[in-house]
Amino acid sequence: MAEFFVMDRERLGSWLSRLAVLGVVCFLCAPWVLPSNTYYHRLVILFLWIPAFWHFCLFHRGYPKIHKVFAGLYLAISIWYVFVVVMSSDGWDEVRELKLPFYIALSLLGVMVAAMHLKERFRDLLLLCCVFGGLAAGFTCFYTYFVQGHIFYYRVVSFGVWRVVIPAAQACGALAILTAMLGLEAKRNVWVISAVLLALLGYAAFLYFNQSRWIWVCLMLSFIAVGVLLRSKSAYVMAAIAVLSISVIMIFKPTLMLSRGFSYRPELWIGGLSLLLENWVHGLGFQEYWIQIAELKISSRHPHNLFLDIGIRFGVLGLLLWAGIWCWAGWTAFNYRNTTLGGAVIALWLYSGLVVLTEGTVPWVKPSPIWFVTWLPIALALVIDALARQARRDRVPSVQMSGGV
Repeated sequence: MAEFFVMDRERLGSWLSRLAVLGVVCFLCAPWVLPSNTYYHRLVILFLWIPAFWHFCLFHRGYPKIHKVFAGLYLAISIWYVFVVVMSSDGWDEVRELKLPFYIALSLLGVMVAAMHLKERFRDLLLLCCVFGGLAAGFTCFYTYFVQGHIFYYRVVSFGVWRVVIPAAQACGALAILTAMLGLEAKRNVWVISAVLLALLGYAAFLYFNQSRWIWVCLMLSFIAVGVLLRSKSAYVMAAIAVLSISVIMIFKPTLMLSRGFSYRPELWIGGLSLLLENWVHGLGFQEYWIQIAELKISSRHPHNLFLDIGIRFGVLGLLLWAGIWCWAGWTAFNYRNTTLGGAVIALWLYSGLVVLTEGTVPWVKPSPIWFVTWLPIALALVIDALARQARRDRVPSVQMSGGV
């Protein structure tokens, strides 16, 4: 009877881990095809959050230890988040946002459970999801211009839930980075390489017709930096392609690069910095604010810079805590830079840190495009650290993992 319950428990743990794997697939792929955020969030809840929660409740003793620095920083920023929201709330709608740190923690946990189950195959799952995204991006362009009949100056967005131009491009760029670094860095057969190249072509078409110029520059700078840091041949090749592509656009379509100028970003940053200094103690929370640019007679609901928006909403302490988590993720990825997944996370981390400088709001929201350039790099850094700790522990014969991880 005891053996039956042990076997049943292990089978349950394995199924929960497999559901978490499916949840990761839903998180990465579903935005391309689902018509509503409601459906997207329900899929994430059903296949990622709930299995992760139950897996943690039943098998947490078998987990590798979470890095103490990250655990301390995330706990601190969550407590500070709750404090700021409570202090600044004017009604029930804002108090409801107190659940967001819990949701984010479940998402990070779900990715980690999936990775512990798949181990070395986790990077292949990531690549498969990214290749799907590239094919979906290419099909989106084809359908938008050749089926729906939009003119080629129309800025393309996804058919699914990514309906805002710049956030869609940010998330697309993140997936393109992972596709290149995971698909071209390791040895692959000809069919996999063909699929990767086709996916990269789809991402390139989507990003070109999306016309988010800073995304192009960030991809180029990220590939150059990774090539220098890691001596990566694939990064050098991607950097050369990015430089050549931007150069061709500058020569043959200079208006595409120069027509919109800086889109008032410097003025918005100055206004955002001023607002941050006025509310440096604990910020404004989720209260609505506007940045006025008097001489231009325009205003904006955020400073188009993620770090400034965090500072405005959660004060200097909130900004410092976020910077601590972000630096931890980058340092962790750098420590494992000689692995394929580590190199991919470094590239994603560099790209994400650059891309949010001109567009980005606080990442304390339900799953959305901003997660792909904030919580996704952090989740993958957690995965790298957890898998390394798991591997070290599994080398000790007396320690046995339970729960199908």
